[in-house]
Amino acid sequence: MFCDTEKRQYRKQGFFIVDDAVDPDMLKSLLEAAIRAKKKVRSGDVDLYTHRSEDGEPWAIRGLFAPEMNEPIFAEYLMSDPIMKYTRAFLGTQLQLGGALIFTNPYQADYGFGWHRDFGSKERDGSYQVEMEILHRPQRGLRWHLALVDDYCLQIVPGSHKRYRTAHERRCLLEERHDNIPGQYAVPLKAGQTVFWTGNLIHRGVMKKDVERLTLSGSWSMYSKNGKPGETDPRLKWMLADNVRGFLPKEMRPLYDRWRVLQEG
Repeated sequence: MFCDTEKRQYRKQGFFIVDDAVDPDMLKSLLEAAIRAKKKVRSGDVDLYTHRSEDGEPWAIRGLFAPEMNEPIFAEYLMSDPIMKYTRAFLGTQLQLGGALIFTNPYQADYGFGWHRDFGSKERDGSYQVEMEILHRPQRGLRWHLALVDDYCLQIVPGSHKRYRTAHERRCLLEERHDNIPGQYAVPLKAGQTVFWTGNLIHRGVMKKDVERLTLSGSWSMYSKNGKPGETDPRLKWMLADNVRGFLPKEMRPLYDRWRVLQEG
């Protein structure tokens, strides 16, 4: 059955890599759009939300669906059949808008943001009971990285999404965030390959100033009719602008509406 092997690896190791999650005919256009988007942000022409290193260099670029960015291919990609077949296999057909951003390399210096799990800041040093409760929450989203050029920047600790951290891992998560962890794995992505992975893994990014990184990170989320509105993530407030919905492909707009109704602004 489709995706059974990938699901088993995802459950056991927290990730899997595939070659067929992007249309080959779309890959070149996505690369060209990512290069343009980076130039727009670096020049200051567009900057809806950009993560920057200490010296102001961009390492993650958001706002890809905005009219100001004027790169509709990013939304087209998120709705494309190759990515949707994996999304539906994991999350079903009832979806609400996910997101996309470009991970890139600062030009002035090497950069890394250190070991972490994608927990809320108040939960990162929780007790065994707190951490295990988080790790066993039902899956409601799916994320991935598509390498537009070869990328070895994402480092993970396979299997760490299912267990409590070790003493050394705690030290790396909270204190010495750039130390090595036994068993760490640099995910080897060739251009056109996609890694699906869970943010519950202990992971970090390591970017080199002299090695180009152009990786498209995407996600989708399950839709729930009983979802409660909440404060919008500051990184996503650009999506509340009146001109965003009309810029999206028509088939994406109902999924945007499901996300939008849950935002308090």
